[in-house]
Amino acid sequence: MVDIDNVLVSVGMGRYQFVGCMLFGLMIMYSNVSPVTYVFTASDLKYRCEIPECDVTNPEGRIYEPEWLRFTMPYRNDTDQPRKCLRYAALSGPLINGTRCSSGGFNESLTEWCRDSWVFEDFENTIGTEFGLMCEDNKWKLSMVGTINNFGQFIGIPVSGIIADRYGRKFTMVFCAATSAALCIIQSFSNSYSMFLVLEFVSSIVSSGIYTVTFILAMELFLPHQRVLYYSILECFLPVGSILVAYIASIVQDWRILLRLVNIPGLLFLSYFWLTEESMRWLESQGKHDKVINALKKIAAVNKKPFPDLPTNTQVQSLESLDDKDANFSSIIKDIIRSSTIFWRMIRCSYVWIAVTLVYYGLTISSTDIAGDKYLNFSLVLLVEIPACLLNWLIMEGMSRKMSLCCMFVFSGVTCVMYNLMPSEFFLIKLSLFLVSKLAISIAFCIIYMLTAEIFPTRMRATMMSMCSMLGRIGSMLSPQATLLTEYFGVYATMLVFGMTALAAAAITMTLPESKNIKLPDTIDEAKEIGTDVKPKNIGKNSP
Repeated sequence: MVDIDNVLVSVGMGRYQFVGCMLFGLMIMYSNVSPVTYVFTASDLKYRCEIPECDVTNPEGRIYEPEWLRFTMPYRNDTDQPRKCLRYAALSGPLINGTRCSSGGFNESLTEWCRDSWVFEDFENTIGTEFGLMCEDNKWKLSMVGTINNFGQFIGIPVSGIIADRYGRKFTMVFCAATSAALCIIQSFSNSYSMFLVLEFVSSIVSSGIYTVTFILAMELFLPHQRVLYYSILECFLPVGSILVAYIASIVQDWRILLRLVNIPGLLFLSYFWLTEESMRWLESQGKHDKVINALKKIAAVNKKPFPDLPTNTQVQSLESLDDKDANFSSIIKDIIRSSTIFWRMIRCSYVWIAVTLVYYGLTISSTDIAGDKYLNFSLVLLVEIPACLLNWLIMEGMSRKMSLCCMFVFSGVTCVMYNLMPSEFFLIKLSLFLVSKLAISIAFCIIYMLTAEIFPTRMRATMMSMCSMLGRIGSMLSPQATLLTEYFGVYATMLVFGMTALAAAAITMTLPESKNIKLPDTIDEAKEIGTDVKPKNIGKNSP
């Protein structure tokens, strides 16, 4: 019997791994396009009613907030911005100084709706402007796009896992990428809000599997002691996709062109059928041992290393494939319910996942509402994820798992609250607090993956990761709706919810067991003993 990892040691780390890292990095970069494009296709713009009595006839010469505006329409008390679709009724008396656009020219006790003509601060063609989703009472339809997108991911994550187990990792990765790109291109031709929403839902289901399957294939290339480092490097590709979306959106400012430009390159991933290899461990599970040997020989040839002599008709085995062959989903669920320790650990862990996704995606979406250029703010919020991916490794090495996760939640929650307390005049300080909060929650997102994998037994580890990740999508589904809190409860409500959610998650994190430097548990009994004074003899200190 031959261990795949031992063969990888022999064939070395070289050109094959470098090329593979770049290829999978590009795929991971593309995987983040669909989850963020809706931020711009369905963005809420700054606009006000057109005032025919005061605005110039040439639309290009109109100003969003002229000096006379406060005499003609009401302002919001919390944001000090003009109402989008309300104006004061014009008086019918004589003009004052030859104009009605001054104090006393409008009846400030009587308001009127305007629903067909507006003046924009910066015009951008979104589904709101094109499908008539204007005014505050229609904002929920715009935020619904984000909820539908995340609901599609909620469904798609487990479905893609089933397809990957049945038809292979590489097939699933390429199918999801190319099909998602095609669906989004079709979506750019939508002629109604309903058609757009249906295609948003279907495309998010398909695209949700790209990241997870690509991650599995990428980790196949690296030796165990190198995987945390390469995981951090590959994670750096993730925000680049979103930053490119923001950059293209700032240039074209048209939702149809944006969808086409960011998704046409996705069709090129069909070439990955020939450029990448299937997962060796999946091939092994299917009994295709000859293909595993051929894949290992290809790695050796590209790296210019000799291939070790193997016995004839050898069967390849990975020491990491420890799962019970007879394990199935229903029996795993029964074991979870039977063990109160594992069951309540899953409940607590699921809340932490919901909290981290709510705050992470909520801050990403809310970045477009910060004062200043929304494209720049959005890019900065995503740019901080790159140092977060690298800091993640250092923090986990220097601190315990749950203490590092708890500290990141506290850091994110406190900065969210401080953001609310900071006066709007200190724009740069507020922006800095916002970015620090996003940095902290991004690190927390990385840590929760590692902690979840370490506190559940081998037999149900993959299932628990999928379940926690799927339940975590509840938070990402709620995050677009959280921005509506500003409309009903004031400008401070959204960040306050994010802050309190993060602080609550920090408290719950401290109830989870510590797993750093502990051998991954293989059985439920071993998992139950993590974090207790009882140390089973087959659990000892080892690098995670």
